[in-house]
Amino acid sequence: MIRPGVFLLLLATLTLASPAGAQVFYEAPVTPNAEAQPQATAPAADAPYDPIADLLDAMPPDQSTDSAEAEPEVTRREEQEALLAAPFTPGAQPTAPVLLPQTPQAIPPSPPAPAITATPRRPAPTRPTLDRPVMIDEADRSPDGPPTPLDLGYEARIRGSASSAQGLLGPLDGGWTVRGPDGAPLYGLQLVDRGSGGALEGAWRAMGGSGRVGLIESLERQGTVLTVRINRGYGRPVTVLVLSAGGNGGWVGDLSDESGTRAVTMKRN
Repeated sequence: MIRPGVFLLLLATLTLASPAGAQVFYEAPVTPNAEAQPQATAPAADAPYDPIADLLDAMPPDQSTDSAEAEPEVTRREEQEALLAAPFTPGAQPTAPVLLPQTPQAIPPSPPAPAITATPRRPAPTRPTLDRPVMIDEADRSPDGPPTPLDLGYEARIRGSASSAQGLLGPLDGGWTVRGPDGAPLYGLQLVDRGSGGALEGAWRAMGGSGRVGLIESLERQGTVLTVRINRGYGRPVTVLVLSAGGNGGWVGDLSDESGTRAVTMKRN
């Protein structure tokens, strides 16, 4: 089947080849279910014949061009202003979002941090001025500052424990001093009495100037009589103390050594 455009091009070629003054009329065939095609019309007698114009008129219109005039382009700013100027209708939605420059919000300043105040440090207790060392038996003197309540409680517990332990010991446990008739100290004794009739133990120290020390050779307790034997070394006689319980917790008796026998007393330190 020959397309209408090609057929018209052939018809125009034949027309140009025909003698002058000849006119060719063509009637396009009518096909069912086909759109009506424009019919070629012969030019007027007084106008020159233009076959190219006929070919252009026979062709379908160009769909890529629009005969209507182009609408003027509306800028985005004008469109936004028009949307803002339009009356408000409840429920209506704008066709395009309105984007306007937003003013940045000022960020509130953060509150100042609370000032940190240093806790004043309690001054350390001052130590007392001492002109000599504090001895262990001086309970009313202390080389440190005033005792705190914690220190006093700790000391009270220690003293209570010592008193309880002492109550379980015998009456001879502790330190003793043996003195001569004139009151001069002769020996210092440290005895261990575990109570309940147990064996006695102890050590001695000479206080007459030599300062010799040693363990007590034997301790015998028979009722209210106490016998102490002190060995002072090789080649020297043994010193023997025979004491009896006296008043005020003391002991009285005799001491026998190379110098003879003399009366002595023994009291707790």
